[in-house]
Amino acid sequence: MTAINIATQIPSQITTLEQLHAWSAQALFAINPGLTIIEGVGYTERAAQAGTFWVAADSKTRMICRLSLEVSPDYLSASGKPWTFIQPLSSTALPASFSAN
Repeated sequence: MTAINIATQIPSQITTLEQLHAWSAQALFAINPGLTIIEGVGYTERAAQAGTFWVAADSKTRMICRLSLEVSPDYLSASGKPWTFIQPLSSTALPASFSAN
């Protein structure tokens, strides 16, 4: 798992859930750029993807994020918040650049 210290590693300039999601997606993509997972028979995909794209239809730049996270089979028989059953992608440390404002 990529452990984080919420008090010291998430930049203080992150003030919305949307910013936090973009930050975490970019961090997971940065530390797992080539990690692929099986999503179907004969079909693999990158586990984490994040990028910015120009969308001509509305003349805006958009960040598109995609994560494929394994869920523990325990979620079927246990109670708890859904995110507590998510399995780690890797044990790679969070780069220092993601902790700075």
